[in-house]
Amino acid sequence: MKLIKDVINEKLTGETQKNMLELVTFMQKNGFSFEGFASGNDVRWTATYKGKDIGCVAVAEESMLSAGTSIALWLGLECDFDDNGSVNDELKDFTWSHVVVCPQEKYCKPPYCEGSKNPWEVFGKKYESTCHSPLQFIGLDAENLAKLKELLLASK
Repeated sequence: MKLIKDVINEKLTGETQKNMLELVTFMQKNGFSFEGFASGNDVRWTATYKGKDIGCVAVAEESMLSAGTSIALWLGLECDFDDNGSVNDELKDFTWSHVVVCPQEKYCKPPYCEGSKNPWEVFGKKYESTCHSPLQFIGLDAENLAKLKELLLASK
């Protein structure tokens, strides 16, 4: 199984490559790890923290490229976010803007999400029905990279 950084270097270029390498390095320095697994012809990585799966990373999968994107990061229902008063409104708004409410058709199509009814709460906002991976980040520009780093630190 290829390492995530090897695939990033092989399949991405420019700012997207730079940002993804920076994100992976940041996550590894902060105790997150990645384990690859095959999904059809594509390879994805489960991101873990202290042995607990927190989400999934996909890089340049064929279906993603045909949809015009090269990276995706999903954070799962198991990811807990601590709002001990240190999370600012800007980070809360950023997080809420990436919540995937089901049913939805754009990236996660039935039958996989069909009937998903996962209640979830993040930073005091409750959602009655989210995807199994309620936070979805498609693409990664410099602004989103900074906010995503903040969010990942809040999940520790």
